[in-house]
Amino acid sequence: METKTWKLGSKNLFGRLLLYFIIVLIVPLGLFSSFYTLTGDSNQVRYLQRQARDIVSLDASRLGAILDEYRHKAYTLSTDDLIVSILHEDLLDVNSSASRELYQLLFGVMRGDTYLASAHLVSNSGKVRISTHEFPEVFDLRYQGNDWDMNNIISQNQNVSQTASLISIGGHRTAENGRQVLVSILRRVYDHEGNNLGYLVVEIYAEALTENINTDRVLGEELLIDTVDYYVSSLTHPEQFGSFNLFPELETLKGDFSNRVVQEGTSIFATANIPGTSLILAGTISSVPFQENLNQLLWAFGVMMGIGTIVAIALALLFSRSIAKPIRNLAASMEEVERGNLSVKKEYAKITEFAQLDHSFNIMVEQITTLMNLTREEQEKVAEAERKALESQMNPHFLFNTLNTIKALAKMHGEEQIYTITIKLGKLLRSTIDNHESECTLKESMALIDSYLTIQKIRFGEKLHVKTKLDPACEMVKTPKLIIQPLVENSIVHGLEPKSGDWNIEVLVQEQNGRIYITVKDDGVGFPPGMLPDNLDDLANSSHVGVYNVYRRLTLKYGKQMSFSIVSKEREGTVVSISFPMGEDER
Repeated sequence: METKTWKLGSKNLFGRLLLYFIIVLIVPLGLFSSFYTLTGDSNQVRYLQRQARDIVSLDASRLGAILDEYRHKAYTLSTDDLIVSILHEDLLDVNSSASRELYQLLFGVMRGDTYLASAHLVSNSGKVRISTHEFPEVFDLRYQGNDWDMNNIISQNQNVSQTASLISIGGHRTAENGRQVLVSILRRVYDHEGNNLGYLVVEIYAEALTENINTDRVLGEELLIDTVDYYVSSLTHPEQFGSFNLFPELETLKGDFSNRVVQEGTSIFATANIPGTSLILAGTISSVPFQENLNQLLWAFGVMMGIGTIVAIALALLFSRSIAKPIRNLAASMEEVERGNLSVKKEYAKITEFAQLDHSFNIMVEQITTLMNLTREEQEKVAEAERKALESQMNPHFLFNTLNTIKALAKMHGEEQIYTITIKLGKLLRSTIDNHESECTLKESMALIDSYLTIQKIRFGEKLHVKTKLDPACEMVKTPKLIIQPLVENSIVHGLEPKSGDWNIEVLVQEQNGRIYITVKDDGVGFPPGMLPDNLDDLANSSHVGVYNVYRRLTLKYGKQMSFSIVSKEREGTVVSISFPMGEDER
């Protein structure tokens, strides 16, 4: 027999290991950096848009709650009998008990808000002028009644409804205590006969609105927009306010302010309606700081990748040499044996696995030497032993007996999981070995699914949640074998195992209008559109052998009476639906 001597050359193990190690270490880094470079900007924009929308929506809800609280206080004061009585008399002695009661009422309702808001009460004649702070001259109706005065919410809205609480940002001004008034709430005070007696104004300072919004300072600007009066006030810079033309950035929204997210250059705008008002909150985020951080991160990543590449090559060289050297020595010893030198004795390597190979090699050489010295009688004994070994070859009965032994030992020692999984495995094996028929009932198929899912439950524990249902009307319906189990296995292997967190899978078999409906549903990672062909017959030449096998066997049995669909969404899960008639109707 011609023998071939293998020479160490350019394709030796060391060279291959070194190349493979370098590829394994460097290629993922390259792919990751390429992916991050190509998708970093778009991912960043989507992240900033989502963040802007979420922050603005949350802040709008908070502002709505704050305004609703002050609107309730305005309603409470404007409808109080004491205030109605004083304004009806249109006279108030500051030293009277009624005056003291009035101030107690005002400060009681506005309790805790003296640094955040103020309440002002004025009669139609202007004779009664009461305030929790210094009464503003702009609300003195004896002298300030011009309807062109934008800071006077009373003169601008003298005909406000009896039941309405008018909320406006047009009265933006600096209060007598030096604080910025951002929002004013106006209510008319009526007596029981419906006569207008005067006005109540609650002025809300900037601090009341700004201290609980944009808490992480992510937004560069937040604007209150009144689309009715076309007025804007900045919450970030309360001293900035006025008409739309003073805020050119609003041109990006093109007049459509309701619940939008718009990008213009490096700025991202998000808007949200403030509940219960005609006001809209707009917030902006600049992507420039984030882009700078991204560039710095990419630069640092490039440096680290360079360093990592050098370290990877050095480690690959070290690891390759430590693995290749003992294998090269073993190969040299095997060449000696191939040339007929059976006196070779291999020294054990330092790595445990290679030392085991060296040990096995030495034993192999000793056994070869022994076998070559055997006589014909010994050869006959070997032949006889081989014959007996073949006769005692393991068969299915031996396998089931072994499983029964394992089951008995597990039961004896209280190993319930081993006991359960042995029973379920035995059922799985028996369904494929003992039954040679090509069809089985749906009850038997669901029993097979139960055994399979029980094993998986033991394997994955509480994270796997299973729901199965078999309509009693379907139990004895015969179908091709193994049409559900491959689909369940696909759901677990390809849908649930790559997903973190809890897993859910449902297997439902139902009868409706003379048809069987089988559904296998999971909440796994799903797959993108286009991964499966529209025509499932095209799966014949794909890697989806299990799905095609189920589809093909059902097609052969039920023909066009059968429907088979797979619907999947990424990060949401997959639903496989099968339907066919209960009887074997003509195809």
